[in-house]
Amino acid sequence: MSSSRSFVRRIFSRGSWTLNGRFYGGWWQQVGKDVRGEIYINDKPTVEVDFKGMHVAMLSLEKGVTLEGDSYDLEQSLIPGLPMAGQRSVIKQLVLTAINARDRPSAFAAFRDGWPTGHMAKILKNSELEQLLTVFTEKHPHLTESICSDQGIRLMYQDSQIAARVIHLLTAINVPVLCIHDSFIVPYDQVARLKGVMTNASQMILGQPLPFDASGLGLDEVTDWPHDQQLDFIAWRQLERCAGYLSRLADQGKRVRGQRKENKG
Repeated sequence: MSSSRSFVRRIFSRGSWTLNGRFYGGWWQQVGKDVRGEIYINDKPTVEVDFKGMHVAMLSLEKGVTLEGDSYDLEQSLIPGLPMAGQRSVIKQLVLTAINARDRPSAFAAFRDGWPTGHMAKILKNSELEQLLTVFTEKHPHLTESICSDQGIRLMYQDSQIAARVIHLLTAINVPVLCIHDSFIVPYDQVARLKGVMTNASQMILGQPLPFDASGLGLDEVTDWPHDQQLDFIAWRQLERCAGYLSRLADQGKRVRGQRKENKG
């Protein structure tokens, strides 16, 4: 793995310091959530916490609306042959693509390009996608004007400001954190702290905290469990370490010990 993929950098767009600004470059941003679930930090399991429907929630706050429930669950089957969970994924991708686009034709083309060959979403017609957006905006009428309004790049700047604050607050107290735009990965004994920091950051940038979801419980969130259940939880979260991982962990330990000796010297 290239060492350059162990670092992130902020990338701004359109010659402006207030458009985009997200953190890019980390290898963990380029793998699926299932793989991210197996990441260890300092030999500890991790938990990923993500802001729930972030851009839709941000646009809603601007309109004075606080969303409840799942924004992308339209509560009816609109795509024949596709389970409701699959339909939710399609709706989510379509809405986020449309928020980023300037017009419907480009939104629909970009949406289809984002799916692999053979996926049902790739062959949906413009009329079918229009129907999905119509049902979505009927559920959330305050978002009608935000569809195909080129809002995404502005919202990315806001979420990048939140991410920058999360990273700053955690690294200031020596808590390692990996950023995936609207979600964050920390060792599983720092999850409650991460949630507090995410609440602080979104409140600071937006004036109101955003809701979030987590991939699992943190060890610091089960402290009121009986001791034997806590031990079961710890054992359940362990993964078998492969040889490559153990080798990298040993090398990292040597580097840390060497650094400490230098600092003392």
